[in-house]
Amino acid sequence: MDLKAYLKERKALIDSVLLTYLPPEPEFGKKLYEAVKYSLTVGGKRLRPILCLAGCEIVGGNRNDALTPACAIEMIHTYSLIHDDLPAMDNDTLRRGHPTTWVKFGEATAILAGDALLNRAFEVLADWEFDCNRKVKVISEIARASGMLGMVLGQQCDLDAEGRGDVPLEELLFIHKHKTGRLITASVVSGGITGGGSPEEIDALRRYGDSLGLAFQIIDDVLDVVGDQEKLGKNVGSDLEKGKTTFVTIFGVEKARKMAYEEVERAVEALSIFPAEKREPLEAIARFVVEREY
Repeated sequence: MDLKAYLKERKALIDSVLLTYLPPEPEFGKKLYEAVKYSLTVGGKRLRPILCLAGCEIVGGNRNDALTPACAIEMIHTYSLIHDDLPAMDNDTLRRGHPTTWVKFGEATAILAGDALLNRAFEVLADWEFDCNRKVKVISEIARASGMLGMVLGQQCDLDAEGRGDVPLEELLFIHKHKTGRLITASVVSGGITGGGSPEEIDALRRYGDSLGLAFQIIDDVLDVVGDQEKLGKNVGSDLEKGKTTFVTIFGVEKARKMAYEEVERAVEALSIFPAEKREPLEAIARFVVEREY
């Protein structure tokens, strides 16, 4: 398949509806709205919402049914980036090739913009006119991935490990399974739930997402060392500057890449229960994750 065309078309679909999920611009407090809109529209691959749509389709669902959870997931992902970039967290000044939200709008507004996006995501999901049983399962899946059992926990563990030279592989895997992996898994799984996937299909998508999420993070670690800052749209070398333990610091670039490819093969194998023609997009996305340069 032509993955480039596929990703471009899906990204355009997400971009065409994403801002429609925001409330009307208020009479006062316009700076908050501007910060939210800026953060949502300054680029990004839209990988997570695309995974949500693909997860819906692979189980036989209609991708349009998954647009609401897909956009909610992108709001949550964007909120996490806003907060990750803050001086109190990673102190990054560049994101997606543009100044980070806190640099452009100030720390206080950036915090509020992240809060607004997280809460708006769940407003959107609550208002979603869809099968109630599936909707509740999707909301639960996304909530667990985003909060104290997922992304937020992973971020705290990442902060706890910063500057330590004794971080074991087990702890590093825990950090990235939660900080990065859980929302990637929730993206494809929530799509599968939306599309009416069977328990066996949902389990396969969960295993796919878990391996894909780990591969994604390993390649992120590699690109932080050997990546092109202009292509990445963010500062490179920041992990080393902050004294972070990464897959590269433990294993080196080449072995880390090999680990990422092994995880991708596990992800692809998890899809074997689906017909070949249906699993092609998710297989191609998995291979893109380890071959990307941004």
